[in-house]
Amino acid sequence: MNHRALSLIPITAALFISCNPTTPPANPGPVPPTGEKAIKIAGKLLAPDGTTPIANALVYVPDSSIATIKAQALACGTPPNATWAATCTGPDGSFSFEAETQNSTFKVVFKKGSFEAESQVNAQNGQANVGNVKLNNDPTKGAPKMAVVTGSYDRIQNILAKLGYGQLANGELKLGTEQFDLFDGDDSLETSDPSVEALFTDGNDAGTQADIFNYDIVFFNCGTQELLTPQDAALLRQYVQGGGKIYASDLAYDYVEQAFPEHVDFFGSDGTAETVAEEIGMAEVGNEDIETQATVDGNLKAWLQTVTCRTGNCVSPDGTVHIEGFAGSWAVINQPHPAKKTEVKVWSSGNVNWTDNRGDEVVKGSGVKPLSVTFPFGNGKVLYTSYHSEPGTEAGLTPQERILQYLVFEL
Repeated sequence: MNHRALSLIPITAALFISCNPTTPPANPGPVPPTGEKAIKIAGKLLAPDGTTPIANALVYVPDSSIATIKAQALACGTPPNATWAATCTGPDGSFSFEAETQNSTFKVVFKKGSFEAESQVNAQNGQANVGNVKLNNDPTKGAPKMAVVTGSYDRIQNILAKLGYGQLANGELKLGTEQFDLFDGDDSLETSDPSVEALFTDGNDAGTQADIFNYDIVFFNCGTQELLTPQDAALLRQYVQGGGKIYASDLAYDYVEQAFPEHVDFFGSDGTAETVAEEIGMAEVGNEDIETQATVDGNLKAWLQTVTCRTGNCVSPDGTVHIEGFAGSWAVINQPHPAKKTEVKVWSSGNVNWTDNRGDEVVKGSGVKPLSVTFPFGNGKVLYTSYHSEPGTEAGLTPQERILQYLVFEL
């Protein structure tokens, strides 16, 4: 008996079966490990203050899977493993999704820009109500390390304190409670506090790198001292290229223009090439104390509708947002440079006016202009806003301060 010939029979039969067009194809996707339990997970993500919702944050369960395994195509990002169960928080910070896990006790991870949190969860009867989860505010425990350079007109440090990154006294940051480092940019701090120059030098004198590289995010308030030598601009560009994030408001715009001229077209000479920075201060032509009803990004608007402002609703009945308190000679944005239009995100824009009286003739203008923008650069990110927080000790926040709260978590 020819055993070799017989052994070919089942193989041949298998080939005929596999070529039969009526046979359903095998499922090409991976199969979830056996023994996993489907858990419904729900909760809400908040800022460290415990009340401000964090919208569009990534939420995922490490080492989990979903019923139909596929790459997670989420607007808020992708988990380290694309097959892990994940979702995005809504405008009010809430989230709800299903994950399959081996154990009833597992970890849920939250990420929004440079900010993150974790929560250990114990599911019961296929349900896991995570409750309210607060982002971490302690840089020694994983929160981003932040530096704030003080300025004469903006107080982003108060916005951060109201988010839970410090304590408040009469509506302002109580010095000594901040979960970030302060640098003196306007002679408002003690002489023992470091000045803005310290960010651009090596405080350890080790000859390795400037102190700015010790921080994940650096905030330059309007009215801060502007160093911005070509060496400083190159250093700032290197910092963001490597993953750093910066915030600059109003008169601090040259921290953006001098280091990243190719992204945003600020007011200035039409003859200046896109990749060349204008003279320092060229865009400072905005008229003082104007008000505008700004159009804002849809996701930002949805978030603003979940929070309250000093006078009640943050969004006006016509869907716009009231912005006021522009400083004299605030910096005017014309538009994103055409070559970078797809990279520059415009968060708010409004009808504004300006006056340029530096030449032989006074030039006045008005029109709808971008007011807050962000753009990526290398591994980092840049945020610029023409408006900023308003001085004073009143309770609550203005609509523009709420916008700034939202944008902090875009860094």
